[in-house]
Amino acid sequence: MMTKRLLALFLALILCLSFVGCGNKDSEEEKKDISPILYKVTDDEGHTLWLFGSIHMGSDDFYPLPDYVMDAYKGSDALAVEADILALENDVAAQMVSMQKFLYTDGTTIKDHLSKETYEAAVEILTENNMYNSMLDFYMPALWSSTVETLMYEQLGFDSEKGVDRHLLTLAYEDGKEVREVESASFQYGMLSGFSGDLQAYMLENSIAQYGLLNQAQGAMQTLMDLWASGNETVFAMYLQTATEFEDKNEENLYKEYNKAMIVDRNKTMTEYAIDALESGDEVFVCVGAAHVIGSGAMADLLAKEGYTVERVK
Repeated sequence: MMTKRLLALFLALILCLSFVGCGNKDSEEEKKDISPILYKVTDDEGHTLWLFGSIHMGSDDFYPLPDYVMDAYKGSDALAVEADILALENDVAAQMVSMQKFLYTDGTTIKDHLSKETYEAAVEILTENNMYNSMLDFYMPALWSSTVETLMYEQLGFDSEKGVDRHLLTLAYEDGKEVREVESASFQYGMLSGFSGDLQAYMLENSIAQYGLLNQAQGAMQTLMDLWASGNETVFAMYLQTATEFEDKNEENLYKEYNKAMIVDRNKTMTEYAIDALESGDEVFVCVGAAHVIGSGAMADLLAKEGYTVERVK
């Protein structure tokens, strides 16, 4: 059985970071009723902000989104997402700048930062998928980890082209609605490339392990998608914040580094963004990863603690 520590980084990335597309299979299941979590946030002056927890993979079952979500989106002045991935995909120069964040500039290559076993296992996966090129050796493990995970999503049949944030972004461009960024792709790539060497190596090791356990990863991913669609706030929050088991103190420290950068610090800056949006008087529909929205220490919780009125919309 896949352990919780192997799943931790895999699930966190799905819920916390925007993905530049890797489309694949369509869902063949019957359309299901979904009721994802949406919050209405108001301040003392009556300004309104909508807070919607996204999942960056999806299926046809998710669409159309429920009326209460679409009514809030349509009535808003702007859509705010973590990063405008559609704009990035159409800007080759921005893609190159982002990729450069992962380049080693000290004369080393990835072989100097990984065990021989991890490097060879990663090369094997990339080679069998026609993705390996010797130039990749000059890039950091965080980029390799992301590539292996993308290949895994394709193997599993999950589709980032049907991710919720991408869906709403597409609608916003079609509708002529203003699109804003809570962070940016450049910020996210900078964060990943800024992880310590030990953490990046650990992430790649996890990605390799997950790639070798596709059945377990598929079950975990499906559970995550089902929980998002169910709108069961209590169960979803418990699932997101399940305690992680560690083999040793070093692994625990690496997870703390990851969690602080990926979750804790970003929750705070995203909450600051939401407060600024409220104070501007614009009605903004904020769509960010569900792990940043739901549960203790997430945006809805932090905004409530700041004195804003936070209501679940159903």
